[in-house]
Amino acid sequence: MNSLITPDNFEFFARYLLAGWIIILMRSRSVAGLRPRATDLLMETVIFSLGNQLAWLMITSFFLVPLNISLSPRISFFAEILVLPVTIGLLLGWSLTFSMRNAFLRRLALPVTHPVERAHDFAFQDRPACFVILTYHDGIVIRGYFGEKSLAASDQTRSDIYLERLYDVGEQDQWIEPGPGRSGLFDLTTVRSIEFLDGERKDGNR
Repeated sequence: MNSLITPDNFEFFARYLLAGWIIILMRSRSVAGLRPRATDLLMETVIFSLGNQLAWLMITSFFLVPLNISLSPRISFFAEILVLPVTIGLLLGWSLTFSMRNAFLRRLALPVTHPVERAHDFAFQDRPACFVILTYHDGIVIRGYFGEKSLAASDQTRSDIYLERLYDVGEQDQWIEPGPGRSGLFDLTTVRSIEFLDGERKDGNR
C-alpha cells in the first residue's frame, strides 16, 4: 500500500484517479443520490479522469499553444489535476440539476449511474413550496404544507418527511389550519402515495 503513494507513481494516480474523484465530489454538491457501489465508483472515477485528460489536451492544443501561453510544469499539473476537475464537476452538477429530465445530458454527465436513484429524491430535489397529501396503505391521510422550513430525506434504510404546517379538512373539503398550529414528522416507509398540489399558501388556507 505504501508503494501506491510514492513520488514516482503519484502523477499516475493523480491523473487517472484523483482528477476523476474530484469531479465526482464537486458534482455531488449539486446532485442528490445514493452512494454508488465501489465497482461503479471506481469505473466512474477512471472514466472522468480520462475525460479530464482529454479536456486538458484540448485546452492546451486549442488555447494555450495558439496564444503562446507557457505554464511551468508545476502550475500545469496543478491546473490539470485540481482546477480543471473542480470546474468540470461543478458544471456537470449544474447541468444535471438544470436538465434533470434530459436523458441525453444525464448520460453524458454520468456515464455509469443515474444521479438520482430514487423517485423520492427526484420529486423533492429543488421543489418549490407546495401543499402535499400523504396517503398511507391503512387509509390514513395527512395534509400539510411543504415549504422552506420543511425537509424530505431518504437513504437505503429509511425515508421520512417533516412538514412545517398541518391542516384539517372542513365540511366543504376546505383546508383549515388548526389552532394552535401544528407541524409533524412522518415515516414514509408505508406511504401509498404523495400528492403535490400547485398553488401558494394564503392566510394558512388552501
